[in-house]
Amino acid sequence: MLTNKQPRYLQANGKKRSAWLQLGCHSLMLVVGIWAATLLLYYAVPVALYTLYGFLFFVIQFFKFTWVSPFLEMFKYGAWASALIWIPLSFILFGLTCSLFVVMPSLYGFLYIHSGRKIWQSFAEQYGKNKALIGSLGVIAAWLAIFSALQQQPQVAALKMLATPPANDSSRQTLLAKSDAIRSGLVNAYLSPYRYLSTVGENNHIYEMYKNIWIFPDEAAHTLQNSYNFLMSPFLYQGSSADVEKAEKLYGEFFDTELQKGDREAVKHAVQSTSNREEAKAGLLNVNQEKVWLQSQEVTVKENGDWADVQLYEVYKNQTPNLQEVFYYFSLPESAAVTGVWLGDTGDLNKRFVFTVSPRGAAQQVYNQQVVERVDPALLEQIGPKQYRLRAFPIPAKREFTQTDGPTEMHLWLTYKVMRQPQGWAMPVLAEKRNIFWNQNTRRTIAGKEVKYSGKEARETWLPPFLPAVAQQPLTAQQAILPGGNIISAKPLADANYSLPQGKKFAVILDTSRSMAAESKEVKETFEWLKANAAGKNAVDLYVASAAGMPPKFVEDLRSFDAAKVTFYGTIQLKDMLQQFAQLRGEKSYDTVFLVSDRHSYELSDDRKLKLSISAPLWTVHLGGLPPGYDDATLKVIQDSGGGVATDMKEAMQRVATTTASGKSTVSVVDGYVWNYAKTPQSEKSAKSAAVAESKNAGNEGFKPIAARQLITALSKQKTSNQLTQLDAMHAVAKNFKVVTPYSSMIVLVNDAQREQLKAAEAKSDRFEREVESGKEQLSKPNNPLNVSGVPEPEEWLLLVVGAIGLLAIFFRQRRAKMVG
Repeated sequence: MLTNKQPRYLQANGKKRSAWLQLGCHSLMLVVGIWAATLLLYYAVPVALYTLYGFLFFVIQFFKFTWVSPFLEMFKYGAWASALIWIPLSFILFGLTCSLFVVMPSLYGFLYIHSGRKIWQSFAEQYGKNKALIGSLGVIAAWLAIFSALQQQPQVAALKMLATPPANDSSRQTLLAKSDAIRSGLVNAYLSPYRYLSTVGENNHIYEMYKNIWIFPDEAAHTLQNSYNFLMSPFLYQGSSADVEKAEKLYGEFFDTELQKGDREAVKHAVQSTSNREEAKAGLLNVNQEKVWLQSQEVTVKENGDWADVQLYEVYKNQTPNLQEVFYYFSLPESAAVTGVWLGDTGDLNKRFVFTVSPRGAAQQVYNQQVVERVDPALLEQIGPKQYRLRAFPIPAKREFTQTDGPTEMHLWLTYKVMRQPQGWAMPVLAEKRNIFWNQNTRRTIAGKEVKYSGKEARETWLPPFLPAVAQQPLTAQQAILPGGNIISAKPLADANYSLPQGKKFAVILDTSRSMAAESKEVKETFEWLKANAAGKNAVDLYVASAAGMPPKFVEDLRSFDAAKVTFYGTIQLKDMLQQFAQLRGEKSYDTVFLVSDRHSYELSDDRKLKLSISAPLWTVHLGGLPPGYDDATLKVIQDSGGGVATDMKEAMQRVATTTASGKSTVSVVDGYVWNYAKTPQSEKSAKSAAVAESKNAGNEGFKPIAARQLITALSKQKTSNQLTQLDAMHAVAKNFKVVTPYSSMIVLVNDAQREQLKAAEAKSDRFEREVESGKEQLSKPNNPLNVSGVPEPEEWLLLVVGAIGLLAIFFRQRRAKMVG
């Protein structure tokens, strides 16, 4: 018979490794056992005294015979058997439990010490006492080192470093070099309710127990609490509960983004272990989450010469047991007009719920209220010259999780009108999505053709950027005569029609927020272009904005500015940059103001009103792409000043110069057209021309919503003393032509109660006051198990026991009464 035996030296080595491992584990268990036993002593001693005191108190109360009456009641109603069994048994179990808890620390420590001692002696006999001592002490030293390391919590250093804003570039660069440590500390502080049992300051139960029950001197009770805190230090947060909000604020100021967005995965991982109730609204933690599947998507285009009607139809299927919200940030060409949004439980067009054009503030208020009440709404808003926000709720829960005959999917239709560009018809460009996802199984039909994506492309592509135009005839001028004698005309521009400004005076504001560091290459290229193409033919002043700690700078000679030496630090909102600009410029006036920024964090915006007016057009140039949107105060400055948005300086300069060259009646130069606005002409010659145009206009009804968008842009530039009247006038145009504007949103309602609520909101004076929605989710914090507001007195425990006996008597009495009945 063959046997597979190892050589003796291998067996010996294996036994030796096993012995070392056993020594190490039992040494560790010895230390942990002593540590745990010591902690239990803090509770065992008072429980022992508490039990003894309670027993004596019970004996005294027993001979007062206050218990006789409820006890006789139990006999009276036939519960004597239960009373004789359960009451003594309860006291016996209570006594055994208390006894076990009292002796547990010593028993616990004894067992671990005894086990460790046996293993140590066995190892010492085989390999010598020195080796046994070295092995045990090594493990103990490692444990103590880990214990000490766990007391060095990262938030202490991080909060200290950011306590005072840095006053120079050198200090800023030092902090930027420590970004990882600062991030770790701020995230630890923000998530401290989930990562620790309590804060050191709020852990007061040992103090309360010894101070209030056993009337320890205050100093002695504090000493016990502090010693307990030392032993529990790896599980206690070194700071206060106020650090949560403080860390969130400092994170935004330092990293230039919301903490829930910048460290989304860490936050999600922390709250997974709690019973945090998920909010109905899609927030920052839902960005790119795969909860609602885009089952199908269909895009149809109806061409009308120079403009087209585009419809996007999507079907959503929830993959979770909870109602979900679908959320999109997207952009369209500035001249496009969004003309409708509908919801439906099925694809039946006759049964879909229609939209209402409502003032932006009223629509937002009603939508948010309905989401809280978990009733179907949808909301489509314009939050920038090109930017939109679309939300739809609720996507029905997946059928396998719920027993219901209700709908299993949601259908959404979105329509818009868009002017033809050289690339064709522009599609919505996705900036951010929440909860929604798509993959290779999503059915896509675009312009009548089935489209198949695979792999990464299938997961990342929402829509193609453009659809080619079937008809390729030359672009022609368009005109629409709108109510009130308002005339909007669009004239196509060739590349040769664009020009760069000359002889003008410009102000350039540079955003130096931390996120701009990612666009440092484009910043350098932008200023090189300005020096080569604008500074020589125009007067260009530079204003360098700055986060807290350092003042903003004025650079009179742009050519002396070196963009490569800029330290991008902290966060600055667009409103704050404009305030800094207003303070520095003094009495200087400019033809145009350009603000060079990036895709700044919309989530950090707030609802503060701007306390300044800019007479010159304000253009925001966003390197790296457009932001998701703007707060309404910033958007108002851009719209009212006659400015705009662009993604590179050359585009912005060309549009500014071409607008000026096109005449005072020009509303905007955008998307390859120059848009002009005029009122009903007064001269006879002009009147005849208008009559001819109006006769042609009758066959151009489909173009009017696009023209209405330009009319509203023109009206927003007009100065008025009554802002609410002006907003109502612009809203009336939007409502008449059923278009979304920065002032008017579309909301889909499904019942009369919602419509009455909207009607009431539209009658309020704040109907246009829209709040910034950061998407930050309110997280439910776990209870603090080590914080108490008071400890019951021993007498109270006995009263609880007597009360329990009384309740038991009442229970049996009611039970017997039911049986007799």
